[in-house]
Amino acid sequence: MAQAAEKARSRLNTSDWVTLRRACDVLGVDESTLRRWADAGRLRVYRTPGGHRRFSLSNLQEMVAGDGRHRSADEMERLTVTKIRRQLQRARQHGDSWYTNLSEANRQELRELGRRLVEIVGEYLDERSHRGALLDEALEIGGAYGRVLIDAALPLPSAVGAYIGFRKTMDETTRTAASRESLPTDEALEACGQVHVLGDEVLLGIAAAYEAASSGSGDDRER
Repeated sequence: MAQAAEKARSRLNTSDWVTLRRACDVLGVDESTLRRWADAGRLRVYRTPGGHRRFSLSNLQEMVAGDGRHRSADEMERLTVTKIRRQLQRARQHGDSWYTNLSEANRQELRELGRRLVEIVGEYLDERSHRGALLDEALEIGGAYGRVLIDAALPLPSAVGAYIGFRKTMDETTRTAASRESLPTDEALEACGQVHVLGDEVLLGIAAAYEAASSGSGDDRER
């Protein structure tokens, strides 16, 4: 009798835990996003003896019912990546000078930097994130972005023009995500303002990279 009762309790407890795929379906996000949230401690999760993650179904349902910020941030990430891809396709088709000057290695590096920046925006919109560290990383991304464009011999105005197009995409996506989530006006404006703060750091990083390159070139000429 005691063993039967223990087994029954065990079945009841394990029924609340679901697979990664099932958790993705419940929240409507992809696997990489769910893993990132789990690693950040935003979800109740444990690993099976085989190393597979199991997620608390009740925790997931609570998020769906009451925590729109996570879904809004992920929606913005997905929309932004899609729009950036279209923007790069248009630049390639139209033969934009800033795009045609890039090597395939340059383009791949910019895609990776852009993908990380989109992730940072989503994390920054989560009030529980460490925003100071994210601002520092945005500045570093701007520096890396600038160095890639310097390597492609793009002048600073062209580099800023390319970044402005990316930033417009971020702004448009933020507004779209806020509208889809039916956020109150004050929260939507706050989200846009937060994205602008991150964007400013990236732009400062680009400018710093060009300034450093210019100073280095000047030193070389003196030698």
